Amino acid sequence: MVAPAPRIVVIGAGEGPRIVRATRLAGHYGVPRLPAVDVLIGRQPLPADGYVVDGTPRLLDQVAGTGGPLPVLESADLVVALRGAERTGADEAYRVLRYYEARGVLIAFPPDVPDGEITLAVDAAMRGRTTADPAEGGRDRCRPPRGMRGCDENRA
Repeated sequence: MVAPAPRIVVIGAGEGPRIVRATRLAGHYGVPRLPAVDVLIGRQPLPADGYVVDGTPRLLDQVAGTGGPLPVLESADLVVALRGAERTGADEAYRVLRYYEARGVLIAFPPDVPDGEITLAVDAAMRGRTTADPAEGGRDRCRPPRGMRGCDENRA
């Protein structure tokens, strides 16, 4: 049985590092990279067989609106938050980060972390998911790889 491709959202950091990281992750997993603006505002459908979406927490928060989750990205297996060097405490004010953190799928990394550490986290998040829909037997908690901080501990 072939494992399903991951559904990853890359947020934060500067636009350049985020796009480069998202492109490398998409290439590694053989899935398309989609800008969040195309998915959320342009209403581009997400591929059923995996994807990497990249965008800013601000964009995701604005599209979510007041009190609403992001239904189109709700099924993400892992949300990779790249912390920028210029990061202030305001980043954590975004509801979308709290939403993904509460779901147990948010993990934060510095923008210069080696790709291998992120793919290790993605692979761990995917462990046990055997269907395309997490509601049909996928994981429902964060399981960070050995040696990495848990989902509620990964804020700097």
